[in-house]
Amino acid sequence: MSTRMRISRPLIVTATFVLALALGGAIVAQTAPDPHRQGRALLDEVVRQVKSTFIRRDVTDDQLYAGAVKALLESAGAGCARQVASPPPPGNGRARFYAMLERVEDRCASPQRSTDDLFLAAARGMLDALGDQYTRFMDPRAYQMFQQDAQGFFYGIGIYIDVKDDFPIVVQPITNTPASRAGLRAGDRIVVVDGVSTRGMSLQEAVTRIRGREGTTVRLRIRRGEGELDVNIVRARIQITAAEGPEGLDAATRGELRRAGIGYVKLITFNHERAVEEFDRLVAEARRTGAKALIFDLRTNGGGLLDQGIRLASRFLPAGQPILHIYDRNGRQATERSRRGAKVTLPTVVLVNEFSASASEIVAGAMQDSGTATLVGVHTFGKNLIQSIVPLPMGAGAAITSAKFLTPKGQDISKKGLTPDVVVGEPEEALRAKLKGRPEAEIEQRLNQMRADQLRRGIEILKRKLQRSVRLPAAA
Repeated sequence: MSTRMRISRPLIVTATFVLALALGGAIVAQTAPDPHRQGRALLDEVVRQVKSTFIRRDVTDDQLYAGAVKALLESAGAGCARQVASPPPPGNGRARFYAMLERVEDRCASPQRSTDDLFLAAARGMLDALGDQYTRFMDPRAYQMFQQDAQGFFYGIGIYIDVKDDFPIVVQPITNTPASRAGLRAGDRIVVVDGVSTRGMSLQEAVTRIRGREGTTVRLRIRRGEGELDVNIVRARIQITAAEGPEGLDAATRGELRRAGIGYVKLITFNHERAVEEFDRLVAEARRTGAKALIFDLRTNGGGLLDQGIRLASRFLPAGQPILHIYDRNGRQATERSRRGAKVTLPTVVLVNEFSASASEIVAGAMQDSGTATLVGVHTFGKNLIQSIVPLPMGAGAAITSAKFLTPKGQDISKKGLTPDVVVGEPEEALRAKLKGRPEAEIEQRLNQMRADQLRRGIEILKRKLQRSVRLPAAA
């Protein structure tokens, strides 16, 4: 499975080198790394990154180390926590944490729990203490997964997820994957993974629990509307497709688009190093087949890499026009502007829904504010926070909320989203609530009809634009 990756600055990757010291032709073996030294470096770096990067400036060292202590005791287990918690160690937050760590190692030694495990748990606790659902710690395995995602594949069940109302929510199942074949749908809440409740679970922990080796099984409990169902899904290698053309539409709709001279491109994710190239390829293909206008579908696209969003918006906006305004923790503003390069000048409709988030909202907001496209659908997700991806010692990493953005006209979309120029339908959860008690097949038919109505309205708008753009021969 894949997370809807947070909008991020370009990924920062550090190279790790193994050094050997040659003396007199002999190789001097290095001693094993000191876990305490590595662990201290990890926690010191987390504190430094939070104090220099996190969007709020009121975070104290004591707050971070209190989170570290809490996570340390949770990792050690309830029995150990009772042994070591009283009396509380003296000193400030940092001193208190290391005193507690010493007690845990002295009194609760366990072959199942290494010093590395304790430090990694403490680092996670520090970031959890910030109370920001989009800031997350990635242990070495999770960080490796994160880096793998942008390369176009992963091992899991084939869903994009985000966190909403304290639970992981399916933003979009990926076509032809174990998740789609098992019947998972956008809007499904994942409430249990392998017997563990996901209430309050961080996004990265949910990702790590759902992913796994190819051929293994994950057990999920899904909340859909007022009901719940259990599903067992076998993990597989999932190939990420960044974009797709009209082949996923029904034959009648494809025929209508072709006759009207309208191309169709659905961007599935911005979390792919070649998302823009895939978009370019599909637009070029649409033009070759006679397209004079474009449906650009961002429904259920939960975002991804910031640079991909800026590059994509630059395809539509004239060079130099603002795409978004970024405000950092110090209130400083930086404006990202449209870049030079090839432009899409076709009349365009952008389809959006309540699962269009972050990078999707950047692109849709820029196109709406600049008048380069008409937005059709329902209001978007409403996430205007940007995460910086930082490498950490011990092979770990973190996504830290470092800024917020406004649209070119200064619109703050936080928790309310973009309002389309033409509203068609309503959020899928709202429609499900209205149809509560009806057969599931009827509910799904109504949802499909609403999605089709949004696309149909986009086609109607573009047909009118194409009719108005017909030019008379020029006189000379």
